[in-house]
Parts: sequence; structure tokens; C-alpha cells
Amino acid sequence: MIAALLVVEISLLDGSGSHGDRFAVARQHASGPVAGPYHTAPAAQPASTSAPKQPPRGAFLLGRVRTTLHTRVGTVRPQTSFGDDTWLLILRHHGNRGIALVPTTGEPRPAAVNLAKLQLRWTRVRITINLARLRLDVRRGRHLLGTFPIAAGTPATPTPTGRFSVTDRIVFPHGGTYGTFALALSAHQTHLVPGWTGGDQVAIHGTDHPDTIGTYASLGCIRVSESALRVLRRAVPLGAPVRIRA
Repeated sequence: MIAALLVVEISLLDGSGSHGDRFAVARQHASGPVAGPYHTAPAAQPASTSAPKQPPRGAFLLGRVRTTLHTRVGTVRPQTSFGDDTWLLILRHHGNRGIALVPTTGEPRPAAVNLAKLQLRWTRVRITINLARLRLDVRRGRHLLGTFPIAAGTPATPTPTGRFSVTDRIVFPHGGTYGTFALALSAHQTHLVPGWTGGDQVAIHGTDHPDTIGTYASLGCIRVSESALRVLRRAVPLGAPVRIRA
């Protein structure tokens, strides 16, 4: 993965036939940063350095990494390789002690973190993906924001299952291979195609082959429609939990 000042070339694993997904991402810094979900959807609590004592019902705690963290599963830097702020999903917390789901080069792993070193906020938004039904649900608390058909990994290159988080929010120009938007996840593909050099990080993104939605067609990424992308872009923050079930 190579980050440039105005163009980020991203190799998020996916593809159709022998072609893998290679993202060319335009970041329009000159016209201002891409608006994050907290600019377009109400935040349950303002960001702070200590978790509110009474979280919103059904909320998940997120922590922005402000300085480099050294955990038992690896080092976490304030920015991702794509240039977004690093937000961690906090699985458990008590006072300033927390257990975060830390992205690694493989599966994300839980590790202890000092919450006093993080900027904290709550989100009630979560994504659930059911591979058997080929459906993606987005919820805010108990409220269903949308349910959408998807394309997922083929039997030879299955989409990984488990608990993940959103690592990056990526905007694309119109008319591209991957739609107008993607959510990169802390999931990685372990069933790589021989000779594949395009990277292994899994994402939820659009497609220029909408006919594949409703089938098992990708190298592991989740393909969705433009209507799904509009909901995901509006509602889902960095660090949000993503559960992928078989």
C-alpha cells in the first residue's frame, strides 16, 4: 500500500475473475478533508479523555490514538497507512483501563490500553454481515438504518469471519471500479491467490459489476450497491464494530 499526497493507491483484496481490486483513491485535500460521520450524523457524546459514566443504550466505546501505543500485540500509530486517524474499538473498560481490538497484519487481537492516552467517544452504529444470506445490516442501536444484498468471497477465497472494526473511510471519484466509497476493515484475507501481489486487507466497497451482488464472486471483499454506500458513508464512523458471520 502506497500513500501519496493527493493520490493513495490501495490494494484491498477483491476481484472478478483474474483481476484483483486495486484502489486509486483521490484525496481532495485542497478542497478540505473528507467529511467524517460525526459531521453528518449526531454523536452520542462529545469526544473526551475519559469515558462517560453512563453510555448511551447499546453504545460502543471508541478511542482515537493520539500518540504511538505499544501493546502486547504490536505498535499502534496515530494514523493508518491510508492517512486516516486511528480509532480503536474498546471491548471492555474500567476507569482508565481498557481492552481494545487492535488491528494487526493478521486477525485483530485484544490488548490492554491506557484510556487516558486516547480521545474517547461513543457510537451506537454497528455493521453485521451474514455470508450465508449475503446480506449486510447497518444499525444505530435498535434502529435498522438499512439492509442490503452483497457479493462476498468465493469458496476458494472466502470472506473472513469474526469481529472486526472500521479502520479507514475512503472516497473515490465517480465512475471507478469500486463505487464512490469504501470502508476498510481490520480483516485480512489468508487465502491468497498464487502470485497475488495486491495486498490482503478486506473492505466493504462498491462495484462496477452490480450483477455480481447476490453471489459469491470476490477474493474476500464485500461488494455493495451505491444505495448501500450512501448509508455507510453517512452513518458509519472510524472504529465502528463489524461482525461477519458465516
